[in-house]
Order: sequence, then structure tokens, then C-alpha cells
Amino acid sequence: MAPVLTVEKVSFRYGERPVLCGVDLVLREGEVAVLLGPNGAGKSTLLRICSGLLPPESGEVRVSGHRPDTADRKRMAKLLSVVGQDPPVDFPMSVREFVTLGRFPHHGFFGAATREDREPVEEALRMTGLEALEGRGLGEISAGERQRATVARAIAQGAKVMLLDEPTAYLDIYHRVAFYEIVTRLAQDCGVSALVASHDLALCTEYAERFFLLSAGRIMAAGPPGEVLTPENVREAYGVEVVCDSNPETGAVRVTPVRKKR
Repeated sequence: MAPVLTVEKVSFRYGERPVLCGVDLVLREGEVAVLLGPNGAGKSTLLRICSGLLPPESGEVRVSGHRPDTADRKRMAKLLSVVGQDPPVDFPMSVREFVTLGRFPHHGFFGAATREDREPVEEALRMTGLEALEGRGLGEISAGERQRATVARAIAQGAKVMLLDEPTAYLDIYHRVAFYEIVTRLAQDCGVSALVASHDLALCTEYAERFFLLSAGRIMAAGPPGEVLTPENVREAYGVEVVCDSNPETGAVRVTPVRKKR
């Protein structure tokens, strides 16, 4: 699979505080990968650099051959979409109108949506199961449904690379599972590549093909879940003892914290 996102020797600091130190990362076409790490490890900063919102102090990021920090924003929006953990609640618009915003790279904010825009919007609503809610306002639906609307907007955008920053942070188990089902279906059916920053070890191992474990600003382990999620790596990165075994139903890695003895 060809690389669609490459991060080479990226470093960054806020003032005098180093956050990222020589990070290397490659996301391949049609791949779902997870960026793990404790709070403050630099996950959100790395995603902001990958999206072009922050320029790296050193090193380089390429999305389909383009540098996101210097490329034309409209061109980048056709290549890359971003989903955060806080879906908007106070936009005075319906779900359909919000999803249609994903088409702005193709006609602009002030250009009317065309007949060509209608099909990708319909497909995005269908894939996320939002057809029945398309006429409701964003403030009238649940947090999980708003998150699905945000994903639907990214799907309608048509970008082949998605960056997702802790997108299931405030969702219940039903909506977390639904979210990962949507993302993996996009990868399998549409060739979309997704890099998901997450703390959700229980679900990530069921869906992701590769993991990047970020600790103290560096990638300390990268590879398949079974190679990255070991008791030693989790202890070093998070400072907790865990047991790693296999889910008896799926064979996926299962990480269980070990309670400290009193």
C-alpha cells in the first residue's frame, strides 16, 4: 500500500517546553491506524501539525505529496479531513446542511451546492445512518449523533485521508462501536486512510491494523497491535501494570489493568 501521510523527524515545542522530538510516522492507503499515548504525550499537537494548523519546528509532513502547512487550504481540504472530539451544538443549521458544508472545497462557502454535491451528501448520510435525522437541528440530537454528523461531513468532503482526535471521548459504548464500524467501512470500501488519536484501548485493538505509541514526545513503539500493546510498553508509557491476552471471540489483543495491592 502506498503512503498517503508521511511524518519525518518532526519536532515541536510550546515556548521552552518540547512536545515532539523527531517523530517519524507513515500512514498507508486504506489503512486504519491508531495514535496512542498518555495525556500530554503530544497526540493532538501531532495531528494539528499533520493537518497544517501548526508548522513543525523541524522536520516535514507530506499528505499525498503536499506539505499541509504551506499548501493551498482548498486543495488540502480535498485531500485531508479532520474530525475532533467536540461536535458543534450551536450551529443554527440542520444535520443535512451541516454535512453539506463538507462540499465547500468543491464549490466554496458562498457557492450554492450543485447537483454533483447531492450524491456524496446522500451517501454520507446513508453510511452514518443519519437519513432519518437529516432535517433536525444539531442542537436537537445527541452527542453521538452529532459526532456521526461530523464524520458524515468528512465523508462528504471526499478526502482520502482522515485525522481523528479522540473522536469517541464522550460517547457511550454503542456510539463508540458505531463510530469504528463507520471508519473501518470507509477504509475497506472507499480506500480512506484514517489516523485516530485515542485512549480507547478496548475498541482500538478490534479495528486498527497498526498502532503508534507516543510517549514523552517520541514514537516508542509502532506496528501491529500485538507488537505495540505489551505489558512492558504500556507500563513504560502509562505507568500502570496490565495483562495482555486475546479476546476469545475475535482474537484481538485485550488489555486489562491490574489493580494495585493494598
